Amino acid sequence: MVDIIPAKAGIQIFIKEMENNKVINSNCWVAYFDILGFRNNVEHFPAEGVLEEYRKVLKEIERHNVNCKFFSDSFVFYTENDSEDSFRRIDAALKFFFSAMFNQYIPMRGCLNVGHFYVDEEKGIFFGRSLVEAHDLAEGQNWVGFILSEKVGERLYDFNAKDSKLYRDELKKHYVEYQVPFKKKMKRSLLVFNLTIDPYLSNAQAQQYQSELLNSLDTMKYISIIHLRKRMKSKELIGLKKCHEYKNVNTKYKNTKDFLLYVYPTLKGKVGGKQR
Repeated sequence: MVDIIPAKAGIQIFIKEMENNKVINSNCWVAYFDILGFRNNVEHFPAEGVLEEYRKVLKEIERHNVNCKFFSDSFVFYTENDSEDSFRRIDAALKFFFSAMFNQYIPMRGCLNVGHFYVDEEKGIFFGRSLVEAHDLAEGQNWVGFILSEKVGERLYDFNAKDSKLYRDELKKHYVEYQVPFKKKMKRSLLVFNLTIDPYLSNAQAQQYQSELLNSLDTMKYISIIHLRKRMKSKELIGLKKCHEYKNVNTKYKNTKDFLLYVYPTLKGKVGGKQR
């Protein structure tokens, strides 16, 4: 059953109830995502268009057997335990989710964590340090990106130590260790999703896909600046560039572009060696 509940700013909350209202109280894989700049841009977001993208993506995610809740700009994904199989399922779901949103020009920040999590959906209770940590790591990022927490990295190392090929053969195709930019100019070395869904693309296909990523990022930045101009009622871009908020937006997208150029060096030629 799906309940539709009115929420702030004209956005509706869709909550899909678990079958039999199961209660989860164990170690789980837990992820938190939010839309970058949503709170400031909500009056300009095309609500129906965004909700339609949510529906499409979340319907696809259902086949991974991963639980998901979303409210306004926030998404929580979780499994019922912290097994390797559960990781594979939520990992596949999150990579698809982030990539789909990125390619639809919806800028997300997210973090996958692992740890104790308590859920009673019938009573609307979601509780646990794992969720708090995922939330803080997601919202603290100063870019568009999806990261794995240190705790997840440690668990994956444990899997690998048990002769699992998970980290060595699969994980490295999709994640790269990187100095992730956080607010207040802080950085943390974490595993970051590199936006590659199919590592077996031909060279021509890969280059086309990478160019599309760069175009999507530029479009997201352009949309964010348009929203900023509307909010500030600024007709002159020159005056806008002196605004502190404009500088913050520019920094976030520059940080993201720096990451794309780090992962895909061939893209540097497409930006003329300069950050736009």
